[in-house]
Amino acid sequence: MIEYENIILNNAQFKNFCEGDINASSFMFISDDEVFLTNFSYCFAKFLLCKSTQNRPCGECDACKRVSLTSFSDLIIYPKRHKTILVEDIKDLIDNVYLAPLEGDNKVFILNNFSSATIQAQNKLLKILEEPPKNTFIVLNVTNESKVLSTIKSRCKKLRLGVLSNEEILLATDIKNENVLEIVDGNLTKAINYKEDSDFNFVFNACLKTLLELKDSRTLIKYSSMLSKKKEDIGIVLEILEGFFRDILLIRLGKEDYVKNKMVLQDLIKVAGEYNSSCIDKIIRKIVEVRKSMNFNCNVVYLIDNLLLYILEVKFLCKE
Repeated sequence: MIEYENIILNNAQFKNFCEGDINASSFMFISDDEVFLTNFSYCFAKFLLCKSTQNRPCGECDACKRVSLTSFSDLIIYPKRHKTILVEDIKDLIDNVYLAPLEGDNKVFILNNFSSATIQAQNKLLKILEEPPKNTFIVLNVTNESKVLSTIKSRCKKLRLGVLSNEEILLATDIKNENVLEIVDGNLTKAINYKEDSDFNFVFNACLKTLLELKDSRTLIKYSSMLSKKKEDIGIVLEILEGFFRDILLIRLGKEDYVKNKMVLQDLIKVAGEYNSSCIDKIIRKIVEVRKSMNFNCNVVYLIDNLLLYILEVKFLCKE
C-alpha cells in the first residue's frame, strides 16, 4: 500500500514533474530519503496508469484505487524475493516487458533499492533501457548514485528529489518535537525513525550536555557511558553530534542564520569559542568515519570512547 500518498501528490516537485514534458520511458529517481523515494515512484506509477484523460492521477478510477494498494496487474515491483535486485529479477522483467498491458494502456516496472543491484543485473537491464517496448515505463529508485553504472544512468531521465518542508513532515508524521524537525531536515525516513524512538529527547539532551561539559578524561567516561547506553540509539547520537558541529562551524564562519539547531543556538555559540574552523572540520570528518565503522559491527562503547577522546584531543590542540 502506498503510504503518505496525499503528501506526495501535493508535493510541488511531484506536481511540476508530472505536469512537465515526460519524454522518456526510463527514469531514475535519486534520494537518500528511502521512504519519500519509494512513495514518490509509486505515485508516479499511479500518474502513468491512471485512466482519466485529465487531472491525473484522478484517484477515482479503478487503476488509481488499485495502484494505491499496489495490486494493479500493470504495475510490477522488484525485487520480488530478496532485498537486492538480482539477475533473476531482470530476467523476470524481460519476460514481462514484452507482454501487452492487461488492464490499461501502459505498464510500469519499479525497481526498488537499485543502488544495491548486482553488476550482472545492471548489465542485463541495459538492452531493455536502450530499446524499451512502446507504452512501457521503467523506474529505478536510487539512494546512492555512485553505485549505478554510468551506462545505466545515461539511459535514464534523472530526477534528484528535494527534501520535504517542515509542514509536509508534520502532516506525514504529526511530530510535535521541534528538535526532531530540525534534526531530520526534511527527510521523511529519519522523521519516521525518530518518531518511533521515544528516547529521542534523552539522546538529544545527552549529546548537548556532552558538548557543553566534556572537559577531560574523567568527564569522558561519564558521557561515553551515557551516549552508548543503548546500542540502537548510536546512529542518532552520531547524527545529532555531527549536526551540532556543522552548526558550530557555521557560527565560526559568521553564518548563524543557517544554523539548523536554532533552539540551542546560545549553547552552540558558547561552545564555538572552544574550537577553530580547522578543528571543527577534523571532528566532523571523524564523526563521518565513525558512522561508517558502524557498518562493520564494531564495539559501540569503543567507538564512542574513541570519538570523545578525539574531540578532547582536538579541543586541547585548539588551545595551544
